[in-house]
Amino acid sequence: LDRLAVRTHRLKPGKDRPHAGTDWRTASRAAQQPPRWLGVLGLLVTLGTLALGGVVLLDARHDAWRQAEQASSNLVLALERDITRTVATYDLSLQGTADAMHLPGIGTISPELRHSALFDRAATAEYLGSLLVLDSAGEIVADSTAVTPHRLNLADRDYFTVHRDQTDAGLYVSRPFRSRLRGGDASIAISRRLSNADGSFVGVVVGTLRLAYFEELFGRLDVGVRGSITLVSKDGYIVARHPSLGDALAKDISGSETARRILLAQTGQFTAHSAVDGVERLFSYRGIGDLPLAVNVAMSVDGIYREWWRKAIMTGGLLLMLSGATLTLCLLFRREMLRRLNAEQALMASAGHLQVMASTDPLTGLANRRAFGERLGEAWQDAARARAPLSLLMLDADCFKAFNDAYGHPAGDTVLQAIARCIGGSLRRPRDLGARFGGEEFTVLLPGLDSAGALAVAERIRSAVLALDIVHRGGPAGLVSVSIGVAAVFPQSGDVAGLLVQDADAALYRAKHAGRNRVAVAGPDSRRAAA
Repeated sequence: LDRLAVRTHRLKPGKDRPHAGTDWRTASRAAQQPPRWLGVLGLLVTLGTLALGGVVLLDARHDAWRQAEQASSNLVLALERDITRTVATYDLSLQGTADAMHLPGIGTISPELRHSALFDRAATAEYLGSLLVLDSAGEIVADSTAVTPHRLNLADRDYFTVHRDQTDAGLYVSRPFRSRLRGGDASIAISRRLSNADGSFVGVVVGTLRLAYFEELFGRLDVGVRGSITLVSKDGYIVARHPSLGDALAKDISGSETARRILLAQTGQFTAHSAVDGVERLFSYRGIGDLPLAVNVAMSVDGIYREWWRKAIMTGGLLLMLSGATLTLCLLFRREMLRRLNAEQALMASAGHLQVMASTDPLTGLANRRAFGERLGEAWQDAARARAPLSLLMLDADCFKAFNDAYGHPAGDTVLQAIARCIGGSLRRPRDLGARFGGEEFTVLLPGLDSAGALAVAERIRSAVLALDIVHRGGPAGLVSVSIGVAAVFPQSGDVAGLLVQDADAALYRAKHAGRNRVAVAGPDSRRAAA
C-alpha cells in the first residue's frame, strides 16, 4: 500500500480532469471585468462640466474687461466734451474783454461804464472766478467782481510770464494755484495775451476756474472701486483728480511711464500701475481739444473684476458641487454594478461547479458515464459530417474484485484513481475524453483517430498502469494491470453510436478471455470497422 501511495503521488495532477465547465469559466471571467466605463464616464462628465464652466467664466471675464474698456472710453469722451464746452465758453468771455480793451476811449470813460463795457459778455457760473485784466507790469487794472479793481500784482504767475515772453502762446491754461482774491481757493487760470497793433506786449486778460468744478464733475461719475479720474497738463502736472490728492497741488508726474503714454497720443487705452498710488488700472485718456490738457479715466483692474470674482466663486462652487455629485453618483452606481456582478459571478461559479459535479466522477476526477454519453453523441455527429474516423477504448481493471478482497476497498479506490491518472497522462489532444464507465470500467473517446492510432493510445495506457508497479498477487502479472478493447468506425448517417460501444466492449471481452493485461481490437468482419 505504501508503494501504491508513492506511485500515485508521482503522477502529474490535472491532466486527467474532464473538459466540462469551460463555458461557465469563460462567462465568469467576462463577468469579472469591472464596469470601468462607469468611472471613466463619470470622470469625463465631471471634466466636461468643469471645462464648460471654465469656458463660460473666461468668456464672462473677457466681457467684464470689454465692458470696462467701453465704459471708460465713453466717460472720457463725455468729460472731454464737457470740459471743452466750459473752457470754450470762458474763452469767449476772454476774447470779448480783449476786444473791449481795444475800443477807442475805453480808458477815458467812467469806471462804471468801463466795467460794463469790459465785462458785459463775461460768463457767469458757480465755479467761474474773477475775470481780470493785467497791465504789462502785472498789476490788476480791471476786475469783473468789482468796479474798483484790487490793488494786487500778479506778475509772478505763470500765465503772466508765458504771455509776456511768448507772442504766440494763444489760449493758455495755467498750473493749479491758490487764489489770492478768493480766500485761497484752488484754481486754474485761462488767459490770453493783450498786444498793441505792432505786437508789443500790453498785458494779459485772465479768468480763473475753481478746481471744485472738476471735482464736482468727476465726482458725479462712478469709476468703480479704487478708480480715478485725472486731468493732466501737457507738461506732466496733475491739474485735478478724483479722488482728491488733498492739499497737494500740481503734482509732477512727468517722469512716470503713465504720464508719458498719456501725453504721447491724442487718445488711447493701456494698463499700467498708477504713478500716484501704484494701483494697477486700465487707463483711458483723451486730449481736451486743442488745449494743453488731457483727461484720463483709470479703472482699477481689481474693481473691474470684482463683480466677476463674486459670480465666479458662486458659479465655480456650484459647478464643483454638481461635478462632485455627478462623480459620486457614477462611483456609487459602479459600486452597485460591481456588487451585482460579483453576485452573478458567485451564482455562475456555483452553477459551474454543479455542472462539473454533474458531469464528473467524484472518485477519479474523470468524466462520468452521463457526460461520456453526451460527448459520444456529439462526436458521432461531428465524425459523420466530416466523414472522419471515431475510436473508443474500453478498459477494465484485471481481477479487481480479488484486489478489493485482498487489500480492502480504500486501496481499491486508490488503484482506480491511479488508473484514471494514467488515462489522463496518456491523452495528448484536448478533444480526447477519458471517463469512468462504472465500477472498475473506463472508456476513452478518441475523435479523429483510426484503429492504429487508437491502438497506440491503448498501449500507452496499459503500459502506464503496469508501470505503477502496484502489487496484486491475484493479477495475471502479479501487479495491477488493465485489459483494453479498441473499436474504430467511420460513422454513417442512420447508424447508432451505441454500436461503437458494443464493438469496444466485445473487444475488451476478447482481451480478458485471452489472458488479461493486453489490448484487443474489434474484428475486421464488422461492417463498421475503420480501415
